[in-house]
Amino acid sequence: MGMGDKVSIVTGGGQGLGRAIALALAEKGSDVVICDINSESIQKVAQEINALGRRTLPLKVDVSKSSEVNKMVELVLQTFGRIDTLINNAGMCQSISIENMTEEDWEMVMAVNLKSVFLCSKAVMDIMKRQRSGGIVNMGSIAGKVGGILTGASYSVSKAGVMCFTKVLARELAPFGITVNAVAPGVIDTEMTREISKGNWDTYLKTIPLGTIGHPEDVANAVLFLVSDEARYITGEILDVNGGMLMD
Repeated sequence: MGMGDKVSIVTGGGQGLGRAIALALAEKGSDVVICDINSESIQKVAQEINALGRRTLPLKVDVSKSSEVNKMVELVLQTFGRIDTLINNAGMCQSISIENMTEEDWEMVMAVNLKSVFLCSKAVMDIMKRQRSGGIVNMGSIAGKVGGILTGASYSVSKAGVMCFTKVLARELAPFGITVNAVAPGVIDTEMTREISKGNWDTYLKTIPLGTIGHPEDVANAVLFLVSDEARYITGEILDVNGGMLMD
């Protein structure tokens, strides 16, 4: 599943799933643009990618703002001349009950988790259409299918929206040879998940048939497949990566 000197953008690439995905793409031969709100973390990941012999462009970006997203895409084109892959991974999570959630809480999660997918996808669409090729993978979640496990309503609803948006965009871009898919992780051992769960996995392990918590690399491997030539005839798919926690 080589990436053949492609250029990939990974949002939220400074840690967790984003870092694992960025490194996996680089290992397969892709140059990688890492964007994140945390400038220190993207520099560290950039060094790791450079050590793999690939070019990288670390950019501090608030992907919920169209002006910053559009500037990011302009810089990528100036640097690399093309965009082959977009991984919409940036996200945030809240564990707040609906009763205690404020309007600001709701809007913040929707902006980062859902609006950013729209903005970033829209920003690269014309480029990929001109190339008549490209792959977009959005980060969904098991929470968007079952109404939350560790998370509150805003996160679950935003991820359900991401997965629906994936299917709509897949239909729109299919005539141009562009695939659009999503990955829906279950309980994965990341900084965000450890913070929410306080590291108490016992309850969740009982509901996972494979009997183990997932690792970021498990999600990264699924993303790699969906943007590879081996998946050229797959679009509009929501690929579960949850150890059998949900089978649908």
